[in-house]
Amino acid sequence: MIDNFKNFKMPRYEQVRWHIQTLLTESKWDENTPLPSEQEFADKYQVSVGTVRKAVEKLVDEGVLIKQQGRGTFLKRPDFGSSLLRFFKFRDKESGYVTPTGIIKKIMVIEAVDDINQKLNIGKNKALIYIERVRVVEDDVLLSEKIWLPKSRYEAFVTLEPEDFENLLYPFYYTKCGQFVSSAVETLFFITNHIDPYLENTKQENLVKVCRIAKNLEGAPIEYRESYGLAEKFSYEINII
Repeated sequence: MIDNFKNFKMPRYEQVRWHIQTLLTESKWDENTPLPSEQEFADKYQVSVGTVRKAVEKLVDEGVLIKQQGRGTFLKRPDFGSSLLRFFKFRDKESGYVTPTGIIKKIMVIEAVDDINQKLNIGKNKALIYIERVRVVEDDVLLSEKIWLPKSRYEAFVTLEPEDFENLLYPFYYTKCGQFVSSAVETLFFITNHIDPYLENTKQENLVKVCRIAKNLEGAPIEYRESYGLAEKFSYEINII
């Protein structure tokens, strides 16, 4: 199998890394199922265990895989929930900081939107699935989200109602449509003169807007999202060591 790359100037471990990543993508690997052992990969690709180990370590460094002592190596799902928690601190009345609940308010198929289709790197005439979602704590809306998905990747969503969705979207993308979010790029803005119907803010209140492009294992965009929150609830925290 590795011989297919003999005409390419690519280190052997990079060839193995590419094959493993392709396996994860094409087989829709379950993140709860350990990968084959390094010896099994070595036998499969007819390379040394050391070559496999170097390939796996690179995928670990890239955030694609995670090693769990005594259990094996697994596909890693990034903790996107902690992303917005860097910017907003959600509190309830009793237990302190909490993770808000996600509620789908609207889902529909829409025609192409030039700017969004470009962000998703799909044809300018390709239809989209559009979702509106809020994040709440004790019935208070703290974040309002607008989400665009390529319809061709999420056909199973066409017939769903808002109540069919689970609290966490990224695991639901995977189980329902086989779309695994592996990484994302976020950009943050402070905006004015924008009223969000779910936040019930006034034009005088500044908002924070977080734009996210989520990508799959191959680096292709599979979601574009805009999250809005009140600027007065914004905070930023980072540990510098």
